[in-house]
Amino acid sequence: MSDLKTIAEELVSLRCKEVQGLAEILKEEYGIQPKQGETLESLGAIEKPVSRQVRRRLEREAKKRRK
Repeated sequence: MSDLKTIAEELVSLRCKEVQGLAEILKEEYGIQPKQGETLESLGAIEKPVSRQVRRRLEREAKKRRK
C-alpha cells in the first residue's frame, strides 16, 4: 500500500507541463485518453491564477463546447 501512496504523492505534486507530458505518454503508449470533451482544464488539473477577464473567456469557451 505504501507504494500506491508514494505514486499518489508524486502525481499530486506534478506541474502542469508534467501532467500534459504524462497524458501524452498514456495516450501514445497505452491508448488511454480522457473521455470526449474532457480537458486538463475541465478536470481541474491546471490551477494557475488567471485574471477575471481570462477566466470569463475560458468559461464562455467551455460553455460553447458543452452545447
